[in-house]
Amino acid sequence: MKNKWILFAFVFLFIYPSFSQTYTPGETYFGENEYIEFKAGNLPIIISAPHGGGLEPTDIPDRDCTGCVYVRDSRTQELIRQMSDAIFEEFGCYPYIIINRLHRRKLDANREIGDAADGDPMAEQAWTEFHDFIQIAKDSVTQNFGKGLYLDLHGHGHDIQRLELGYRIWKSRLQMPDAGLNVFVNDASIKNLVNNNLSNLTLSELLRGEDSFGEFYQDEMFLAVPSQTDSFPIDDEPYFSGGYNTERHGSELGGVIDGIQIECNWDDVRDTEVNREVFAAATAQVLRKYLEKHYFGNGFLTGECGLVSSPNFLQKNNSSSFQISPNPVNDQLRLKWKTNAPANFSLSIFNKLGQVFYINNDGKTDLNLINISHLPNGVYFIKLENEYFVSLEKFIKVGF
Repeated sequence: MKNKWILFAFVFLFIYPSFSQTYTPGETYFGENEYIEFKAGNLPIIISAPHGGGLEPTDIPDRDCTGCVYVRDSRTQELIRQMSDAIFEEFGCYPYIIINRLHRRKLDANREIGDAADGDPMAEQAWTEFHDFIQIAKDSVTQNFGKGLYLDLHGHGHDIQRLELGYRIWKSRLQMPDAGLNVFVNDASIKNLVNNNLSNLTLSELLRGEDSFGEFYQDEMFLAVPSQTDSFPIDDEPYFSGGYNTERHGSELGGVIDGIQIECNWDDVRDTEVNREVFAAATAQVLRKYLEKHYFGNGFLTGECGLVSSPNFLQKNNSSSFQISPNPVNDQLRLKWKTNAPANFSLSIFNKLGQVFYINNDGKTDLNLINISHLPNGVYFIKLENEYFVSLEKFIKVGF
């Protein structure tokens, strides 16, 4: 089933296969009728909002299906945009953002296409664009990072004001002791993470331990279930365990992109612009802690967006590292190898946005002075790499 959704071919960053279009991180793109919005990224973070749209075009009939839900997840479209901004502020790079701008009466992008679009061709096209954009983001993250995290953003109307985090694990299973819960690894939307996390944590530890996604939110003063503080919802408490998107785009069905559904409460999260900003900033902190703890290690983002320094992804040889001086620097940057210089290396200098200012690919091992007098003042990174190693250092340019 999952193979049906795999898309191929990247040009530069990545390409939408139907139109051979190149996407630039930080730029926003739309589907054919502008019903689906896609903001390209360069982080291992993908976020979608399937139910926050408000467009109700008359040429798309209202859905009329058994058990259909038509209620809009109020202000999740606003929230996902603020989350995008906060993540950029935290990392200096962009998450991938996918938004369904149609009202849920016209399209439910968190359902199979039959119930989602109710047979309308325009709604079906929008549904396809929504999921294709997510797949494009997944393919790009897989290529550039080797693994990543997908969040499906929702808003619930339950009386208990807390985040409900869905991993495709039913409430009754969350209520089990750890040993019983751990049996259901293959049913979890973070299956790949359970099998490959840096600390060898179990499913129960990742769902409700001290380093769980929910407990990181608790640390930021947002109540969340499951977490170490609130391990599971009891029988009479409502709880969303994760829907179609989390199943399809998480790692339950395979792949290296894990999925979590975030059902956001109204009070103190979605209700006001200020509260959305606070929650968005907290989410950026949670994502940094979660990715560093479980996926890539501390300081995984080296400053060049899309580059991971984790030895689990890049075969990094620390014996081939180098030093730079002076730092801060005005005009001439000097390189000194700590050991013998490797052969056939390339050198690049870039800022925290990934904008490249200098490239040398001739593989010279005697290169030790670089003129950077033309660069504006600021923080930069220098990267040396070949087939076997990647080494990076940071420097500050002054005196421009």
